[in-house]
Amino acid sequence: MDRDLKKKVAAFCVRFQVSVYALVILLSRAPVFKVLLERNSNLLPRASFLLKWVSGTATVVGGMNAVTGATASVKLLEGYGDTTAYVGEYFRLSFASSDYVVKSYRLGGAAPDGLSLSPIVSEFGVGTIDGIPTKKGVHNLDIWAYEEKGHQGDSTLLAITFYIREKGPTITAQPQGVSAAWGAAFDLEVALQDENGASFQWRKNGLEIPGATSTTLVISQAISMDEGVYDVLVSKDGDTLSSDPASVTVASSGVQRWKEVAFENPFSEETDAQLDPDLDGLINLIEYVIGSDPTSPTAIQLPQFGFQQILSNEYVVYSYLKNPNAVDISISAEYTDDLASPTWIPITDFLNGIRIENTGDSFLVKVPCETACFVRFIIAES
Repeated sequence: MDRDLKKKVAAFCVRFQVSVYALVILLSRAPVFKVLLERNSNLLPRASFLLKWVSGTATVVGGMNAVTGATASVKLLEGYGDTTAYVGEYFRLSFASSDYVVKSYRLGGAAPDGLSLSPIVSEFGVGTIDGIPTKKGVHNLDIWAYEEKGHQGDSTLLAITFYIREKGPTITAQPQGVSAAWGAAFDLEVALQDENGASFQWRKNGLEIPGATSTTLVISQAISMDEGVYDVLVSKDGDTLSSDPASVTVASSGVQRWKEVAFENPFSEETDAQLDPDLDGLINLIEYVIGSDPTSPTAIQLPQFGFQQILSNEYVVYSYLKNPNAVDISISAEYTDDLASPTWIPITDFLNGIRIENTGDSFLVKVPCETACFVRFIIAES
């Protein structure tokens, strides 16, 4: 190859960051470049992807009109043919004719803000639109090609649609806070302007939730431990951003929260308040009240009883243990004089000399030893 021609090729490659092999594809009709291709065949594995004619939107311009008296097939150069740009990032689009050296180009339509048609490389007829976009949007742009310099007339053209986007993901719908009932379903959702190539990771109180990697986080049965602040990390184009936080509250009772701890599945049938799954004579509600394990037999008799001397009077004391955390449970007592046909009377303090003490960890009924009556305890959810 002529030494001057080699210098020109090298200078062009440096200036436009195109591989020698790319130029060979562009101008492979010239025998001298075919020789160059043969001599540099070792470049093929790593360089062949740098440039090829783009199909689809990069269509052939077709025949030019009689003013220029020429035809040209203008196409985008791959590697510089992506019509999607990002605000604030340098963008470059290059194009050329596969038939003739284009001497001048003209833009039909306004280039996106920050972009312009750059000077042409006259040796090879490569045109360039470059710059730093400043505003997102969609722009339609026509590229007019002329075989001679300075033409302004009509010609067939290459029509391009530019997509100027914000870098990284753009969230169009943020997850919203939820107030859910215990056992009810709820979901949190995020939406993007463009989900292609995006990945998601939901978090609760800043900790990643295993397996929660889609646009929607679904909770089929809410429990109190689902309460917290949720957000989702969205990654796209090498950038990651966090969604707005969404607070989740779950309306639950003390019994429901106790079921979550006491049972493997808080929604199973065995958690019914009136059932006794461990067959120890204490139903689940009582197990909750006294703070015992409903899945393992509890060796305790309720109520417990004993004696107490108060001043000159002796009392029989019936005591019912109480879990201090069972704040949503009420314990009361009633008495009757006749079990055969009982009339149960609610016990109040000092009624017929009976004393009541309701402390944080026990409920006590103190009956004077000389009083003959029957006492029963009533446990209920407040």
